[in-house]
Amino acid sequence: MSKHKYNIVIINPDQMRWDYMSPNGHPFIETKNLSRLARMGTNFDHAFCSSPMCGPSRTSFLTGQYPSEHGVRDYGGTLEPTAPNALKCLKEAGYHRALFGKDHVIVENAIGIHYDEGEDNCIGNMDNHPNYTHSWSSGTLEDDSPWNVTERLTTEGLSYIDRRYKSGDSFFLTLNYQDPHPYFTAPKPYDTLFRPNQFELPENFRRETTQGEPSRLDHWRKHSRSLEASEEDFKKAMAMYCGQIRYVDDQVGRVLDKLEELEILDNTIVLFWSDHGEFLGDYGVTHKMAAFYDSMTRVPVILWDPSGRIKKGNTSQFVETPDMMATLLDLCGIPQPKGSRAYSLLDTEHAPRQDVFAEGGTYVAPLEDPIDGVNLRAPHSPTQHGPGSMLRTKKWKLCTHSFDCWELFDLENDPNECNNLINSPEHAPIIRDLTNRLMNRMLCRGQAPEHLPRPKCIGIDEEKMPIWR
Repeated sequence: MSKHKYNIVIINPDQMRWDYMSPNGHPFIETKNLSRLARMGTNFDHAFCSSPMCGPSRTSFLTGQYPSEHGVRDYGGTLEPTAPNALKCLKEAGYHRALFGKDHVIVENAIGIHYDEGEDNCIGNMDNHPNYTHSWSSGTLEDDSPWNVTERLTTEGLSYIDRRYKSGDSFFLTLNYQDPHPYFTAPKPYDTLFRPNQFELPENFRRETTQGEPSRLDHWRKHSRSLEASEEDFKKAMAMYCGQIRYVDDQVGRVLDKLEELEILDNTIVLFWSDHGEFLGDYGVTHKMAAFYDSMTRVPVILWDPSGRIKKGNTSQFVETPDMMATLLDLCGIPQPKGSRAYSLLDTEHAPRQDVFAEGGTYVAPLEDPIDGVNLRAPHSPTQHGPGSMLRTKKWKLCTHSFDCWELFDLENDPNECNNLINSPEHAPIIRDLTNRLMNRMLCRGQAPEHLPRPKCIGIDEEKMPIWR
């Protein structure tokens, strides 16, 4: 048994959509181990990331701050290593910390800074793979490929668990996988588990420029050459993406099996989450960008809490991904990082969120027109130029993009976000109310105003000044 309350294991696939797993209703992907974890613990089917990009989202997860405050807004992480974050809090609490996979929070190798051991392995988009020629490319990954790391990183993580178990010390382990990130590729047998003809193009698939869509989306459609992709190309990407997720799902099973084998599952918190989603054919593109559709911002989150303090089962209450790290720290009795805006589920006055907030895009003016002749295989510049933000309730979503259009979606009647209602006169009162709420959250650096600290005056001192608590 650990000397501390709980060990912590986090499994973080990169770019996994919320709806591509069995617990959230995917009709045939059969992620049996994620279903196993969801049966044990809590599946949050309305979880949202703070930003639809890797670095900003992961930084928010660890700091509890939104991008406008921590300052990381582009593809990769650039957080100052000395900035307050949950990993430092874990170290101060005596935890041994390990990473196997992608950090993407600081520029430096994170081992020896935020982690005590492991491997900081960021393979990006596999840019040098000879078959990764377009943003939608898919194909089999050779078993001996240097990019085939998911199983190996898991094996190293399991070895770490064995060693920490023998030491008796509490540990924090995060397995940060490349999969199911593009290039869409998986080793055998995962490359052939699904067939392209099992998939249909989404309702919101389109090739043409549409009135009311952000210009950045149309620019990405052209810069990525997605107009050249056939319907079969998109379906092949979907099939391989599912294979990648099954590859990840099997690793989840290996981790759970190890914790059960060592009889430490009841002393170990397990969190599965993804940093953001993937278009995967939505709007006629793949990959990601600083836009706020559910395929980008809604993410899978499953928590196993051995203490039983978090109600088990499926829940549709809103959570933002930094809330989950804040909750893990609270479960272990560890203080939050200085400046955190996250809202722990164990907050003494916790009430479910009524809305969620996200933001993204760099503080650079976007292009007015797309560039002819380029072939971006990933959303590098200028895709991320121009900041924007989102407010989402269960029924409504309001998005604003500087230098660009606003969007309003009725999610009850238009769940695939096909029809932008921002110019609808009958929705003007709703737009006004949502805009006020969005501005309030932006003014509070993303935090919900009702979650701001509320000091109390407990008396008056000799100089007639209030005494605050």
